[in-house]
Amino acid sequence: MAKLTDILIGSGLALGAGYLIYKIVNTTAEASAFVNQLQFNIKPSSIKLDGKILSPASVKLIIKVDVEFINPTKTSVSFQKPNVTLKYKNAVFAQSKISTDMVTINPFGTSRIKDITFEIPLFSSGTLTTIIDMLKTAGTGISVNANDTLANKLMTVFSLMSNNVLTKLLPLLEVSLITYIGSTPITYSTKLA
Repeated sequence: MAKLTDILIGSGLALGAGYLIYKIVNTTAEASAFVNQLQFNIKPSSIKLDGKILSPASVKLIIKVDVEFINPTKTSVSFQKPNVTLKYKNAVFAQSKISTDMVTINPFGTSRIKDITFEIPLFSSGTLTTIIDMLKTAGTGISVNANDTLANKLMTVFSLMSNNVLTKLLPLLEVSLITYIGSTPITYSTKLA
């Protein structure tokens, strides 16, 4: 009798585990299929220089982007607000703040996350060097000597940062996002323009 009980319990556990594996695989397959149908638009909403040149530590480049998710399916889904990264020449330039806010996309609907903000302090020499390189690449005619002091470099950059020049920097940036539906990642990368 004990052997029969062991066999029945073992069979029940095996069936339960098999069903659980089926549900996980099936759910993962459904999530992957859903993720492959999502469409994205990422657009810059603004770029500006903020702060006072007399207080160099306060000077920041502020870039805001909007992310639009388009759901062409009959399935509604919720996921955590994505982490968004700006890259320049394949190196991370800035990252959005991590958020626990949830985003819901209704069936056949669109969901927008407005003004994901990147505040990039110019006073750091690594950031300033990258921005100087971006200004050169954008064809602004910036002339900075490698031996210039950090303050002189900052003054030169600050003098060039009109809205017209700032908008020339945006197409140089790549933007990527990542979030998850369950354990299935949603990733997307494109040029910011």
